[in-house]
Amino acid sequence: MRQFNTPPQWPDPPTAGWRPPPRWRPPASWPAPPDGWAFWTDEHGRTVRGPVGRYGGASRIKVVAIVLVPTALMSLVLVNPWRADDASTTSPFTSTTEAPLGRVEKPTREAARTAASTPPGGETIAPTSSVAPTSTILPTTQSTVVVYRDCAEVRASGKAPLPRGNPGYSKALDRNRDNIACGPGDS
Repeated sequence: MRQFNTPPQWPDPPTAGWRPPPRWRPPASWPAPPDGWAFWTDEHGRTVRGPVGRYGGASRIKVVAIVLVPTALMSLVLVNPWRADDASTTSPFTSTTEAPLGRVEKPTREAARTAASTPPGGETIAPTSSVAPTSTILPTTQSTVVVYRDCAEVRASGKAPLPRGNPGYSKALDRNRDNIACGPGDS
């Protein structure tokens, strides 16, 4: 049980179990307590924290701040008013030295087959404006998408083997999943 420990040169409390009432302050005529004086002790004389809002104990403002500040920060993180699709905000993780990116519509496989035109080289080139969009961010310099129907078209165009990342690569052409389309082991 916590008990109030009066400093030396202060008058004795009215009773042995006396506790200062809320907002109680010692009169100005009393001497100042020694530096680091423990106003609250347990039954064995060890220093303990005083009750919240009592003289020598934690102030209500500190306790409320300890509870409200982390709660406000957690709710701010959970609500997250900054959205990735908001163009007016900038991310501190983006580099300004990179080439600017623009939205280029990438065709779906089925739409590319139906809207594509086949030039004499055997490659299928699909214009980006007439196909169903799947929102992908690509550099603005890329204006067409190359789509091959099978490995025979890739070989006929002289592009085989076709590593992943090159125009025309697709998982459908890379059957052994080695990231090289129409290479050894792919038919």
